[in-house]
Amino acid sequence: MGNKNKLAIITGATGGFGYSYAKHYASSGYDLLLTARDTPKLNAISTELREKYNVAIETVSADLSLKKDIDMLANRFVSLERIDALINSAGYSERSLFLNEDMEQVESMLNVHIQSTITLVHAVLPVMIKQRGGTIITVSSLAAFAPAPGSSIYASSKALLNSFMQSVYMEVQQYNIKVQSLCPGLTHTGFHKGAGIESVSKGKRLWMEADEVVRASFRALKKGKVIYVPGSMNKVIRMLTQFSPRRWYYFFAGRIARQFA
Repeated sequence: MGNKNKLAIITGATGGFGYSYAKHYASSGYDLLLTARDTPKLNAISTELREKYNVAIETVSADLSLKKDIDMLANRFVSLERIDALINSAGYSERSLFLNEDMEQVESMLNVHIQSTITLVHAVLPVMIKQRGGTIITVSSLAAFAPAPGSSIYASSKALLNSFMQSVYMEVQQYNIKVQSLCPGLTHTGFHKGAGIESVSKGKRLWMEADEVVRASFRALKKGKVIYVPGSMNKVIRMLTQFSPRRWYYFFAGRIARQFA
């Protein structure tokens, strides 16, 4: 891949937020490096965006639950001369009480959410610091503020990402590197169906579209918001989870969340 145009790297590019970010950057004239584990879908999206926006696109098939694939991607990123954006969008959720968790599955989730993000951010920072600019966005979750039964690993991994991204921001802001931890709530991406959460009619006001969330993400990025919760209802939920007396929160959140466990 040449280095004439700006380059955006996007993990989890085959659906949901990753696909929306890919469309945004391609429409802005960025070349893309897209990675996901679904090779046929990755190739189809690459062809679609290349033909529609006339940009150069490299695809790398990788399973971020595997450390060897994380390291493979990091080595590829280190070899690049220019990186203008890294979007850490890969992620998934499973509903299970912690006692019933399979430890191999726990390790896989931690690799996808935490190990891959930390490793890939570490790989791109030298390039961004050298060029004195860049953007790093990690897709976290509203769940980072709302620990609940059935999501002990998922929620805690997202909380760690928020802390990590804030620390990185404070370390690199002097180099004109923009950093954001995006904390969406319920979004139509296919993600929540995998976690057993359906968009029932009575809860439709809580749901957003992926493209809508990504547009809001970029508006917040321009304003320098490092931790960003899109959507007015999601902002209310965040405030309630953070400022409600803990005893009340444990009682009500526990009762609501147990139906998914």
